[in-house]
Amino acid sequence: MSENIKTFNLKEGAFPIRMNLLLEDIDLENIGRLKNSVCGNIVISLISKDLFRCEGSINTVFIDNCQSCLKDIEVSLNFKCNLVLKDEALMMDDDSNQDQTHYQNLEYFDVKQLIQEEISLNYPNIVKCEEDCLEIEPIKKEEKNLPFKKIRDLID
Repeated sequence: MSENIKTFNLKEGAFPIRMNLLLEDIDLENIGRLKNSVCGNIVISLISKDLFRCEGSINTVFIDNCQSCLKDIEVSLNFKCNLVLKDEALMMDDDSNQDQTHYQNLEYFDVKQLIQEEISLNYPNIVKCEEDCLEIEPIKKEEKNLPFKKIRDLID
């Protein structure tokens, strides 16, 4: 499956669903520009009536600006996803406290929305070309000329 990713009904069909995805664009703000296509290898399996598992990997490269020096740098994203998929109608009543849950209308499940949300969650908060880019050197205290310091040290 490539750029023509459509919605589909997770409440009907045979499982597991295996997808090799190739996205040429994404609709995310406040992150860099997509350099390469987004490649995804995802398997959606049925756990129970309205509960699904999504496992796989997502790989891509963005061009972003270093937050210190503003130089263009590459940000590589290579991560695994292991999520539970639930219908968005259950979101407010869900008390399972699972961190890795994606809510969406399961009758009109949009894989691109899932991929975009995972990219957004895995994109680094701080983008720097180097760990210490433009680090401010600590200001060294200039030693004052203390003429009686040695005598004071001897007394103490």
